[in-house]
This record gives sequence, C-alpha cells and structure tokens, in this order.
Amino acid sequence: MRRNAGLLVLVGVVLLFLAGAGGFSLWRSAFKTVQQPASDPEAGKGEVRPEVGYLAPDFSLPDLQGRVITLSQLKGKPVFLNFWASWCPPCRVEMPEIQEFFKKYKGKVEVVAVNLTSSEKSPAEVKKFLETNGYTFPVVLDTKGIAENYYLVRAIPTSYLVDAQGVIKFKYTGPLTLQLLERVLGEIQEK
Repeated sequence: MRRNAGLLVLVGVVLLFLAGAGGFSLWRSAFKTVQQPASDPEAGKGEVRPEVGYLAPDFSLPDLQGRVITLSQLKGKPVFLNFWASWCPPCRVEMPEIQEFFKKYKGKVEVVAVNLTSSEKSPAEVKKFLETNGYTFPVVLDTKGIAENYYLVRAIPTSYLVDAQGVIKFKYTGPLTLQLLERVLGEIQEK
C-alpha cells in the first residue's frame, strides 16, 4: 500500500510540473479537436463566446511593427485566427500551410496569427523566427494573455474561422492543412 501511495504522489507531482511548465498544453495539442457548426443557425445569435455559432470575442493587440490590430475592424471579410507559439512543434508544422493560405487568399480572407508572447523568450525571438522561416502573414503579440483568455485557449495551435459578420464558423485544435482550411472556407462562402 505504501509503494502505491508513493507512486501516486510521484505521478501527481509530474502532472503538476507538466501543467505548470506548459508541457501539459503541448501534450494536449497532439489530440486534435474540431468543433462542428451549431445545428441551430439562430443559436447564440448576438452573444459573444469563443464557440462556433457565436460572435467572436473582440480584442486589440499590437503587431510586430507596433500597429494595433482590432478584430472587429476586420468585419466584412472572413478572418482566419490562429493561436500559436514559436516553441510549439505542432504550430511549426502548420506554419507553412498558413503561409500558403495567406498568399493564396490575400485580399479575400484576413489572417491574424496571435502569438502567445507571454510564453516566448521575447518579442524579438518571435520576429526572428518569422523572418528566418519567411512567414509574412500578420502576427499580433499577446504579451499579457488577453486574447488567449478571451478565447479560452488551453492547447496550441488553436484556430478559428470567423465569417464576414464576425460569427465563429469553425474551431480546430491541432495543426491545420491548407486543404482543410480551403474546405471550411468554401463551406462558409456557400452559405
């Protein structure tokens, strides 16, 4: 009995360490979740929540040049919103796909990549990562976890596709592909 109790304490300590070190979020990011569109088109109409069928929570964050980007000012076009960090392996996997999506749909879809800067070494490291890899899509710096908290981000990458009226139509946790993004965008545009 004493050996089992010690093992349980050890497992508990490891889990607490992983949760505190961000490792738990990284582990959880390996399990993809997709939130399907609400079955009732009137569900959540006018209500703000970080879920499919509801208005996207608004935020204002600075980009790498210090210009402030406000989500609500992008209404009129679909918005692809992605939460990520440069140290996150699944985020790194999807970055080339996001770059390709950005190049292909520039002017038709707004792309906003929200860097969880509070988990990074520094904003300079984020900028260096983007430049080194040739990523040119818009990135905003969430230094205080404001957007992260509004969207209840618990694992990264987490992405949203918001329609031209500001309603969340798609939510996905895990690395995305260009094909999946195009399919979801096509479904939004058909409606």
